[in-house]
Amino acid sequence: MIKRGLLTIVTLLLLTGTLIGCSSGRSEDHADQDKQSLHSESMDSTAAESNSSSAEAPITAGNGGSSDGAQVKGKQFGNQTSTDSANRTGNASPGGFTSGDVADGLNKKLIYHANLNMEVENYEKAQTEVRNWVNLSRGYIIGFNETMSDSEHGGTFVVKVPASGFSSFMDNLEKIKHVSLQRSIEGQDVTEEYVDLEARLKAKQLLEAQYTEFMKKAAKASDLVAFANELGQIQENIEQIKGRMRYIDQNVLYSTVELRVYQTDESAANQRLEERRSLFGKAADALHGTLNALSTAFQWLFIFLAGALPLLIGAAFIAAVLFWLGRSRRSRRDKASLLIREAGRQREKERAASGAAGPDPGSREEKSDGEAQPTDSPDRK
Repeated sequence: MIKRGLLTIVTLLLLTGTLIGCSSGRSEDHADQDKQSLHSESMDSTAAESNSSSAEAPITAGNGGSSDGAQVKGKQFGNQTSTDSANRTGNASPGGFTSGDVADGLNKKLIYHANLNMEVENYEKAQTEVRNWVNLSRGYIIGFNETMSDSEHGGTFVVKVPASGFSSFMDNLEKIKHVSLQRSIEGQDVTEEYVDLEARLKAKQLLEAQYTEFMKKAAKASDLVAFANELGQIQENIEQIKGRMRYIDQNVLYSTVELRVYQTDESAANQRLEERRSLFGKAADALHGTLNALSTAFQWLFIFLAGALPLLIGAAFIAAVLFWLGRSRRSRRDKASLLIREAGRQREKERAASGAAGPDPGSREEKSDGEAQPTDSPDRK
């Protein structure tokens, strides 16, 4: 009985060991199959991504990236150049770039880049105007480089402006007083690249989820390490794709403008000469203003005389009549006074003639009486 019991126990132990060995072998086979299937899915996903992205560009991680490391392969268009901006008509700019081009491109992923080369008469004033236009356009300056030499004085601006106000900003820059202007505008259509990036991002995110599930089910430490390495590589690719998409979004929302403003020696010499002659210029301007005022006064006087000519003729006629009447009256008065004087002279002559003929007897007696009276009074006393 004891031998039979021991034999039964040994038999059960052998059966248990056999079953455990079979189950562990099956789990290992199952893990190997899962790993192989995962690698095959990864290869299929990579092949699908390579087929879908026919024009893939190098991808840089980060929000902005650099202009060298973030090359964009897409459809380039609109390489337009204008030499001078004096012949604008309507809202169209000299290079043929209008605000409608930006409006049409809002439904696409377009990156605009403009280059301007402007020679000005006064560099300091032009620099101030550029900064004012940047602020009014709700943009910002990301780079500035100033150079000074014996032949010229200038600076280079790198400006970011909203894509919706890109055309108006370019038109406002042309309003700056300049001697010459050269500009070029380029646009890149990155819509196809952006769609490819979105598809790749979805595939990578799906692959990330699968590897995460496999890591949860991994039974061996080696499998866990392998899954972790693959998952880290996938997550790195996801971050690179997201960084590239953010870079495209940023450059689509904000266009880049590179502006070089400079003043040559000839312009500076002309400016200094103008400053030296400013006193004489002000005097000449004052004299010119005085002459203009006098000319205007004479013109208005002539206009007034021309308008008042009928009244002046009537007034002159009336004045002539009054003058003739007054003169005739004065002549008659003069004649009357002359006759009176003549009559007085005639009477004086008659009196003089009568006095020369002899005095009256009555007057002679009175005279003798008057002469005799004084001789008697002293003797009598």
